[in-house]
Amino acid sequence: MKSILKFTPTFAGHLLRKFDWYFIVFSGVFLFSCKNSPTRPVDSQVQAITGQTQFEQLPESFKAFYIKFHEDSLFQMEHIVFPLEGLPDHADPEDVQVNPFYYTIDQWMLHKLFDPKSNTIVYLELGGIIIEERITEKKYGLTIIRRFANSSSGWRLIYYGGLNKYVSN
Repeated sequence: MKSILKFTPTFAGHLLRKFDWYFIVFSGVFLFSCKNSPTRPVDSQVQAITGQTQFEQLPESFKAFYIKFHEDSLFQMEHIVFPLEGLPDHADPEDVQVNPFYYTIDQWMLHKLFDPKSNTIVYLELGGIIIEERITEKKYGLTIIRRFANSSSGWRLIYYGGLNKYVSN
């Protein structure tokens, strides 16, 4: 059986040169398109995502709810969605991925306002109806994550991640 293409030294050299040209052009385009973007600290990334990290900048309805949530124990219990999804304190990351955790009403410990002198508190607005609060203890870097959602029945706590060392992605 005869081949249609003849692989003569001239033909092979032509293919090699054409391949080299494509390789060089492709490599150049690839390298120039992969510039490193400047890194920003986590706090500035939070600001870029939400534009709001201060309590004063949050919606008025949330601020009023938040203050009452921490002052009135009955109000707090009525504004938590039980069973409450979350993470227990000092959770094992591998176990939590396999076994979801939910707080029940009898496990819940009432929350008071956190001291801003010993904690860093950051607020994230997610989708306009959820506000995530990250409370990080300054001395040890342990963080609590709480998510509040606004629905037709008002603001409610929908998630509580207990005191843990969270890894930011």
